[in-house]
Amino acid sequence: MSLVLEEISVKNEHSFRTKIDVLPHIKVPWHHHPEYELIFIEKSKGTLIVGDCIDKFKDGDMVFIGPNTPHVMKNENLYYQNNSEMQAIAWVVHFKKESFGKEFFLLPEMSRIRKFLKKSFQGVRVNGSTKFKIIQQLKTLHTSDFAQRIIILLQILQILALSDDLEYLASENFVESFKQSSNQKLYKIYEYVSKNFQQKIELEEAAKVANMSKSAFCRFFKSKTKKTFSEFLNEMRINYSKKLLLEGKLTIAQIAYECGFNSPSYFNKQFKAFTGNSPLQEREKNSDLISI
Repeated sequence: MSLVLEEISVKNEHSFRTKIDVLPHIKVPWHHHPEYELIFIEKSKGTLIVGDCIDKFKDGDMVFIGPNTPHVMKNENLYYQNNSEMQAIAWVVHFKKESFGKEFFLLPEMSRIRKFLKKSFQGVRVNGSTKFKIIQQLKTLHTSDFAQRIIILLQILQILALSDDLEYLASENFVESFKQSSNQKLYKIYEYVSKNFQQKIELEEAAKVANMSKSAFCRFFKSKTKKTFSEFLNEMRINYSKKLLLEGKLTIAQIAYECGFNSPSYFNKQFKAFTGNSPLQEREKNSDLISI
């Protein structure tokens, strides 16, 4: 399946969209859209992919995603089983810069918000007290009308722009390569890797997805991303392994296989080359953050 351009519909009396989805499971495919998106997951859990970042999401998580950054949320398998009583509840806001007028964010007073919006192309996980402040604003926003909607959305953006509780998700390199390329082949490769990185991926398989020879594929991928396909694949796997290390639920050997590495020793080598630390050092460094 190719990357899907999602069309966001907005009521005639509104300049941006707010909604609360209550569904048996999340149904949106790997997609992008020109709107900024704020998502508060009231109830749901599964896997989140934003650009080249693969993470978990759970009840109470909040994510802000910039325009045209490819992303998808997929629930755990239990949600898709017949007669499942699981439920996904999400509060969502979609807006464009133009929602406020063409030059609104160029005003001097908007400089902090403008800087945040520019960096949000990477996707942002919102944590801490910032998240709880925004939840309260969302509750008010959902029942507001007329100018109050605009005021509340600006308050949310101000809270985000001044926050230290933000975790950026996709790498800057991914965002730049994606923004500069309109090549559907590259989109297909990103999607293929996102879905299959936990398994063995041969170079020939990735080249086949792009409908290219192996040598042509290597040249194409390096020219678009400034890295080899192997480097890109290992970077995605290591980014995911860092999340699993922080969770503290699996051994390092289990994490190696869970992330698609064929041996713990190779995982250790690649992890250290990429981060400067061994997986064990990374876990010990963040031991105070691990939930027991």
